[in-house]
Amino acid sequence: MNKKTVLTYLLIAGALCTHAQNITNPKTATLKAGFVNPPNSAKPGVYWYFMDGNMNKRSMTADLEAMKKAGIGNLVFLEVNVGVPRGTVDFLSDEWQDMFKHAVRESERLGIEITLGIGPGWTGSGGPG
Repeated sequence: MNKKTVLTYLLIAGALCTHAQNITNPKTATLKAGFVNPPNSAKPGVYWYFMDGNMNKRSMTADLEAMKKAGIGNLVFLEVNVGVPRGTVDFLSDEWQDMFKHAVRESERLGIEITLGIGPGWTGSGGPG
């Protein structure tokens, strides 16, 4: 869905909500349906931070299920070093990769698009946080 279509949804939302019970035009009904249940391309996204190796599968699933419930359509998965106590999972270790696979599977199950940041650090450069 392109930006023009999303903008159209927003511009007519008020009218659709006000006159929803009297819709007879198929195009208007389609727009209303898309506004009430937007495709992932029109849903908000978030950054999903893992603080210096502090992560586990159970909390990842809980986070993703909460995001789905809140209407999140996509996320950027980032491991960051922010001065919190060091966790047990080293960035890009076998355990970290297994957890990332879990996150991808859970995201697919829930219909949330996931993108991996390119490395640790706030800018994705791997430098200091």
